[in-house]
Amino acid sequence: MNDEQAIQLRERFPDELVGKLPRVTCKACSENKQSRHCASHKMIRCPECGNWITEAHMHLDYIGHAATTDRLLKVDREWTWYPVAYDEQGLPRIDANGGLWITLEIAGVKRLGYGAADGKKGPNAVKEAIGDAIRNAAMRFGVALDLWAKEDLHAGDAEANTAPPRPRSATAATAGEAQQPKEAGSAAPSGDILDVAEVEKMKRPITKPQQRRLWTIARNDAGLSDESVKNIVVAITGQESTGAIPRYQYDQVISEILGAAVA
Repeated sequence: MNDEQAIQLRERFPDELVGKLPRVTCKACSENKQSRHCASHKMIRCPECGNWITEAHMHLDYIGHAATTDRLLKVDREWTWYPVAYDEQGLPRIDANGGLWITLEIAGVKRLGYGAADGKKGPNAVKEAIGDAIRNAAMRFGVALDLWAKEDLHAGDAEANTAPPRPRSATAATAGEAQQPKEAGSAAPSGDILDVAEVEKMKRPITKPQQRRLWTIARNDAGLSDESVKNIVVAITGQESTGAIPRYQYDQVISEILGAAVA
């Protein structure tokens, strides 16, 4: 791996590719499997991540499988991964915790990674573990490393003066300090909370370049028919057209397309 490839792996991802992963911060809400909230908190449609979830939650910035794969392909079109161990059937071995150890190879350099399915079952669990392991191993190469760090890792770079650090997370709500959804026109508090304009921006349809990229991935990389792509889009977003996909659901759609790739 040369210096240019190493730098490309470390580049910041544009904001539109950074997803928001909700995490419940109230133990009582988490333990209530029926209503999914406790007596102190109510359910809301989160304006930031779009989930129907208890108001006692926070968001973690993350980069999805599709964006990670795209970054690896740009750096090394022949990148690959393989499991550290195989089972008796010759398939990747899943450990006692439901996780998968892999070796990720990029431009001749190999590093380990570990992924888990987070409670998912069946084929989706396998895909989730693989994707999680690839993202974890890619982080060892510096991919999206700034999202894992508390400090700005690019502060000393030459580009630091033109690229201000991006917040690691948005709404952070505790059991006693649940964040209420913001009213239109209200002033955004200081810190990491997204303002109304940013929330509305994520609800807008994807851009034309994003739409073209989606079809390139679907047809060239995944080998899917137009009808298969439409079915995926409808199932995830409820929209009939790829041009109507909300920006916050774009990465999820891409991940599903790659997961449905024709062998």
